[in-house]
Amino acid sequence: MGQRAGRTGVPKLATVVSLGILSIVAAFLPTAPASAASGINVFVGYADSLRANAINFPTPWAGSPMTTFEGCLPVASCEYDGGGIRIVNNTGSTVTVNAIAVHLDTCTYTGWPAAVLSPGADLIVTQLISGATGGCSGPLPSYFDTSDIGPNGTSYTTNCTQSGIKPTVDVTVNGQTTTYTDTGQVLNTGGVDGAYCPVPGANESTQWTKIGDAPCRGSQLGLAPLTQTHGVGTTATVTATFTNSCGQALSNVAVQFAVLSGPNAGRSGTGATDANGTATFTYSSALPGTDTLRASVTNIAGSIPSNTVTATWVLFAPGGGAFVISDLKDVSGASVYWWGAQWWKNDHFNIGLAPASFKGFEKSNLSPWCGQTWTTGPGNSPKPPQTVPGTMAVIVSSHITKKGPVISGDIVHIVLVRTNPGYGPNPGHVGTGTIIGQIC
Repeated sequence: MGQRAGRTGVPKLATVVSLGILSIVAAFLPTAPASAASGINVFVGYADSLRANAINFPTPWAGSPMTTFEGCLPVASCEYDGGGIRIVNNTGSTVTVNAIAVHLDTCTYTGWPAAVLSPGADLIVTQLISGATGGCSGPLPSYFDTSDIGPNGTSYTTNCTQSGIKPTVDVTVNGQTTTYTDTGQVLNTGGVDGAYCPVPGANESTQWTKIGDAPCRGSQLGLAPLTQTHGVGTTATVTATFTNSCGQALSNVAVQFAVLSGPNAGRSGTGATDANGTATFTYSSALPGTDTLRASVTNIAGSIPSNTVTATWVLFAPGGGAFVISDLKDVSGASVYWWGAQWWKNDHFNIGLAPASFKGFEKSNLSPWCGQTWTTGPGNSPKPPQTVPGTMAVIVSSHITKKGPVISGDIVHIVLVRTNPGYGPNPGHVGTGTIIGQIC
């Protein structure tokens, strides 16, 4: 970055582990074949907290799940203005990152502590001292203001002339070194001073980008599915996906989930993104209605919100259990007969008939769902509810059999029915309605 006014405070040196200090010698180790790096993913980014921008700031960062952070700490006392390297272990086994060396023209940064990474974990290295300084100033990597390094290690502040420098990164894992080239010039913000060019005072942050790719500056947080419907007492799951602006998955990012409105307003949860950039939140509801949910990711520059989604909770029969229709009646918009003395005559199956003693209600499965089964007794035993809601979830069965006093059936679908007036718990007061949707 260019020399900027407004920096205050004494630079603070991060705590550095004394064991395993990376040696500059690592930069001269022989390069391993490409296969040695299989499963090791290398990302580059740029962190600028002086002009905070949550969407662009590299995330994960210090304090993120399964993340070893080797940079200026504590976060609240540090002004970040420097490049960053992120190593992700997707090998399936524990590895040791012995050394990292970053070369920009004649300038070399190295000396971060070694790190042991379990499967899925990542290592982030960046500046060790708060603030920034142009050129190859030391001790390295105390400062890591890689956007301000020009030819021959000179200070490159307030400059819009393309330096032509493509940084290289040597990563030594389990004693073998692989060299990666930052052809997208993420570390040196496009080969110019990103805080000055093209607009003075611009934010320099760039989200983690796979090394060798063009900068993927921003972030994307999506929540899905957009809508879902479940029975009261069952569960709903929403999935958040966090990527950079190019769609590259970002793992080990903490995601917050919140129910903004609805019968479960105030409910919340957290998760961490996996190798696919996804995290999930599962919850249940004891009440009917529609919840609106949102996810968010928070970093030191602010919060990144997702889109909103809804989860609708529907009642089966009040007090538990459910009414039943046959598979031949399972047609959207169709009129259905779900309770009454003549159930077996009104609800025919694709194959076979129901026993005449079945009147349309079961109470063995208090939270029925597709793929399950149910049992009940003849007539109005067990006793059905006194009233039903205007909209009710109803079981669809493909066969119903009777063995002794036990009547049983399957659940091939669950549909949403708008009920008609006239229902009563006596089979002489039939229950009818119209299918308005399918739940599962």
